[in-house]
Amino acid sequence: MTDGTAALPMSDGTDTDNAASSRADATVGTPRTGDAAARAARAAIRSPGRRHADKHWSDRCLPVAGVAVGGALLFGPFQGLLSDLSTPVPPAPPVTAVGGVALAVAALAGLIRVAAVAGPVLLTPADARWLLMSPMPRRAVLGPAALRVAVAAVICGVLLGGLVLSLLGIPDHGALRLAAAVLCGGSYTLTGVGLAALAQRSERSAARLRRVAVGTAVLALLTGATLAAAGVAVRPLLVVPLPAVLVTAGAGALCALVTAVLVWRSLATFPAPAVLDAATRLSAAGDAVVALEPSFLSRVAENAYWRERRPPSRPWPAWPGPLVLAWSDWRGLRRRPARLALLALSTLVPVLLATVWPDRPLLFAAAVFVLGLAAASAGAGGVRRETGSPALRRLFGVGDLSADAARLVLPALLAAAWLAAALGLLESAGALPGEGWVWLGPAAAGVPAVAALRMARRGHIDHASTPVVMPMLGSRVPIGWLTWCLSGLDVAVPGLLPLLLALSGTSAAPGPVAAAQAALSVLVLAGYLWRRHR
Repeated sequence: MTDGTAALPMSDGTDTDNAASSRADATVGTPRTGDAAARAARAAIRSPGRRHADKHWSDRCLPVAGVAVGGALLFGPFQGLLSDLSTPVPPAPPVTAVGGVALAVAALAGLIRVAAVAGPVLLTPADARWLLMSPMPRRAVLGPAALRVAVAAVICGVLLGGLVLSLLGIPDHGALRLAAAVLCGGSYTLTGVGLAALAQRSERSAARLRRVAVGTAVLALLTGATLAAAGVAVRPLLVVPLPAVLVTAGAGALCALVTAVLVWRSLATFPAPAVLDAATRLSAAGDAVVALEPSFLSRVAENAYWRERRPPSRPWPAWPGPLVLAWSDWRGLRRRPARLALLALSTLVPVLLATVWPDRPLLFAAAVFVLGLAAASAGAGGVRRETGSPALRRLFGVGDLSADAARLVLPALLAAAWLAAALGLLESAGALPGEGWVWLGPAAAGVPAVAALRMARRGHIDHASTPVVMPMLGSRVPIGWLTWCLSGLDVAVPGLLPLLLALSGTSAAPGPVAAAQAALSVLVLAGYLWRRHR
């Protein structure tokens, strides 16, 4: 007792303190398994101070009713789908089918790459700090996270399998072929994500898996673009017999099962540093989302890239100040050769989209617009760093008209080269009628360059701005977030309007469009420089 008095004995010879502790132990109870301990610990972390209450039968009634209602709503469309599978579906043209398969393989490789970078075995920061280093069994702590990743991988794989089946056609046995396609997509995606989880234990293995995934994506995109450029020279695809499809699906299911067993066995001795690093990356992404600050995530990735490397030091050239600032942008891009290779590879995406979906020109027009802006933004890294560091900008002390003009050169060259390559591939594949689409790239290069610099200079979101009240909706729109999102797009969309209209409408005369686009680019460049130094 804390007050110094002796505890009164009870009738069975035990004192009141021991009886109280015994009743508390009996009330709380000690979980018998590691899974129960992990669930109890998570419940205590997420709802501290609350007592655990047993679920009543009414608590389980709502999920069951929801599943029943959802099944009743989906029964009609599913029955219609099964009836449609009884009729044969002709395959897509050979070029379209091959391009779609190439895109599906590249998407699968990209998914594995993302899983290898982020870490499939991923815990929330709270669970990583409190449960991972606790005496609880590690498999019980990491099991739910691995299960969530497996479910997400299967869903993505099912979508990819359905896409491939829609392109290859359904000659016969529609239900069996649909089931085999769904099983193939889900199982092979689950196998790839499982390999990423096994490679997460070692940084060397993760690096090898990332290189393999990138190589697979590059090979798939190059193959699809080459066949798309060949056009009618591609032979018709042979119909895959049903036994071969079933054998492929069975092999994928076996691979997924073996990989899942290996991952489950490895969770018992999974290294904690790998999970902690993945939780740190998740925390940075969560902070960027919750704080509505996407630039924070890009700065974290940029700092992590340079933290692992030691670039050689070079003296500053004895040039005028504007040229030195522009030289720093060129030097920074030269030290990122992977970024240049990725930009060169991305020129194949519009032609593949135009090959797979030739009746949707808005799709590859949007790809040209977005990837062209990304190519120009690759040359504005120095401007982005100076915007985030006012001291660095004051240290340079150069802000005249010639400095802005010099820094526009690299983004304009990157945008011109990317647009010319992408439009040339679209023209060679027959997606664009006529000749001379390549000249639209240099004609439109000034607009993405100006948009890239505006996007680089937008900095942090002004969360202290006054929100605008929408009287029709009764809600408030934050001006800071809206201004940040529209900075750059307010120049790119109207400035590239001739190019976008020509791509979406597939104009047969690119000459007048190129002239109009060049004139509009000159106006945008002149207006940007005048506004910066008026």
